[in-house]
Amino acid sequence: MVGIAIQHVIQKRYDNFAQQLMFKLLAERETLNGLSMLDPLTGLYNRRGLQNRLDTLQAPGSHEHYVLLLDIDHFKAYNDHYGHMMGDQALIRVSAAIRDAVRSRDVVCRFGGEEFLVLLTTAEPQQARATAERIRQEVYDLKIPHMFNESVATNVTVSIGIAPLTDRNIGDAIEKADKALYEAKHLGRNHILVSDDMRAL
Repeated sequence: MVGIAIQHVIQKRYDNFAQQLMFKLLAERETLNGLSMLDPLTGLYNRRGLQNRLDTLQAPGSHEHYVLLLDIDHFKAYNDHYGHMMGDQALIRVSAAIRDAVRSRDVVCRFGGEEFLVLLTTAEPQQARATAERIRQEVYDLKIPHMFNESVATNVTVSIGIAPLTDRNIGDAIEKADKALYEAKHLGRNHILVSDDMRAL
């Protein structure tokens, strides 16, 4: 009887240990899955994280979703002159400014080196424009010195293209926003421009 009781205690302890280990492994897997969707430098979503959020995106109803594509002006020249460590610090500060300028339900993603994507969920055209302007101004107000941006300003600036996200076709929206961004750069940078299908709105 004593032997059976001891065996029961040992089995119970083993079961408890196995359960705790399983919970710990599941928690670590969740953490790793979360980290794999985040950009390690800025803490923003990466492209995988963006896709994950798109997969759970609800239909917009009476309003639309909008894509804002942002690019830091003359950032290669900034990196070349100030160095990559200062470049990383600039990216971190710009990322924080973008995040502070949008609503908690909106999605902010580091889309490329110095390129960012903001997904505005359930918004009106005027809100999309206003949010883009708020981002542009907040980045400008950081006053990060940038002597090679002198044709635009003496500090770091961003240019922004805006396009509606229709039928969850993110590729089409990004293409339109990218075209608007290119035109904003062509206008002299530190500008915001909407896609062709928004200009009549």
